[in-house]
Amino acid sequence: MLASFGTWLVVGLPEIVAIATGRSTGPRAAGWVTAFLVFGAAMTPCVVGSRLRSRWLVVALLLIQSASGLTLLYIGGDGTVAATLVIVAAEVASILPMSVTWLWIAVQTVAITAIWARFEGLGAVAIGGAFAGFQAFAASTIALARSERTAREDLGRTNAELLATRSLLEENSRVSERVRIARDLHDTLGHHLTALSLQLDVASRLASGQAANHVEEAHAISKLLLSDVREVVSQMRDSSHLDLADALRALAGGAGTLQIHLDMPASVDVDDAAQAQALLRCVQEIITNAARHAAARNLWIRVERRVDGIALHARDDGRGADAVTWGNGLKGMRERFEEHAGRVEVTSVAGHGFEVHGFMPRAEAAS
Repeated sequence: MLASFGTWLVVGLPEIVAIATGRSTGPRAAGWVTAFLVFGAAMTPCVVGSRLRSRWLVVALLLIQSASGLTLLYIGGDGTVAATLVIVAAEVASILPMSVTWLWIAVQTVAITAIWARFEGLGAVAIGGAFAGFQAFAASTIALARSERTAREDLGRTNAELLATRSLLEENSRVSERVRIARDLHDTLGHHLTALSLQLDVASRLASGQAANHVEEAHAISKLLLSDVREVVSQMRDSSHLDLADALRALAGGAGTLQIHLDMPASVDVDDAAQAQALLRCVQEIITNAARHAAARNLWIRVERRVDGIALHARDDGRGADAVTWGNGLKGMRERFEEHAGRVEVTSVAGHGFEVHGFMPRAEAAS
């Protein structure tokens, strides 16, 4: 960003000094100043780091910069101002596909050569070739940086997805172990205590005197112990729910430049492991769409645990679209909800991002 503004100011400095000292006046000076300021105004939103939502607006700003830079070259007759077109080539490479970038550079190079031919004739070919090389170098450098940034963000998202999956697997293992222990307590200790209680009941009927009192007391203790075991088993089964919250936080922590705002309780209990996995993958798809396709800066995700199920709402501030295209990712998300008797709706408006509303009922209700 600073390099772009610095280059713009430096290449314009000689003409600015000439106008300030009175060596350049009249319509020529006015035209040059207008083109110079228009270039700076069109360049600013493209390089300040904000993501422009409208692709057509981006192209329009880039075209204005190219036209302004060529105007500066035509009016001023100073070859150094063609450096402004190197800035444009770098911007195009950072925003648009490389196929468009190379075509853009070719058109700008032909225009530079044609304009400079007014001053040096065939010597303009050398100037055009030199600036073609400068533009290609700037575009290649930006493309490499863009590729590395994309790879780094993809790696971060992949790492976050692995952490989220690991967290869910750990939670699933914990729940499975609690269910196994509860089942073993019920099937072994509960069975033996029931048998012991029955034997003590029989013994209390046969015993007499002081022995009968001790047998009766032992019978009461065995009943109490059996009740305690049953209560412990019930508590362990009731608490055997998957907590999806940690997995969602891990997933949101590796979104790169995308800011994710999670709105959910401290714990999000899910009855079924498959249901929890489906919800996690759907949130993952929402994050991927917002980062890769929507060019969003912020993503708001709300997960609400209700009596009858789990509600999911997400929206981003990306470029949006007039019509939602159900690609493989969105189709997969809809299928995951439908597999668990849920539903999902995706809406979008151009310039106002995407919005997702989903609901997944409790596992017993879905079955």
